[in-house]
Amino acid sequence: MMKRPFTIESLVLIASGAVLLIGGILLWQFYPRLDRLILVGVALDPSQYWAARVAWFTALGGFAVLGPAMLAVAGWLSWRRRFGDALWLFLTIASGRLLVEGVKFLMERPRPAIIDSLEIVKTYSFPSSHSAGTMLSGMALALLAPRQRPAMLLAAGAAMAIGWSRMALGVHWPSDVLAGLGFGLLWTGGAWLFLPSRV
Repeated sequence: MMKRPFTIESLVLIASGAVLLIGGILLWQFYPRLDRLILVGVALDPSQYWAARVAWFTALGGFAVLGPAMLAVAGWLSWRRRFGDALWLFLTIASGRLLVEGVKFLMERPRPAIIDSLEIVKTYSFPSSHSAGTMLSGMALALLAPRQRPAMLLAAGAAMAIGWSRMALGVHWPSDVLAGLGFGLLWTGGAWLFLPSRV
């Protein structure tokens, strides 16, 4: 794939992603009290009406849902003979997801234990793969959409909602979510440079 020149939009994605990613790292490493305070303030009580519904909602940002959905979109793009777009979508999301999981194993950050989580999760915590995966998938799809900017705003909103749900369920620190969202933006912004040109 040929590399595109940087655009204002791609620079905004990369810069905002870097800010969020660094912010997540700094919050974890230097402001753990604030990290805990935010989590305690956001976390839901199991008896709350919305707890079960948030648990259902958060599954939409998991790989079990997003993986098949993105493969279906890539298949549809291939059927429409948009092979370059299909390959770009697959490589962008697959490489990003693999990198996030790799970073989790390197960081080995435990899940929050200061509150009762509403979901059983056994993997490491940093960064949030739900947040990163939703941002990655949503932004990648938005870049292939006819009207990119509205689609990008929708993708960012969906990713932030999924990120909030991870904290509300008590399975991620706020710093995990910040870093996950930031990584998603940063990775997609970089991948944008390799998006096939329209002719």
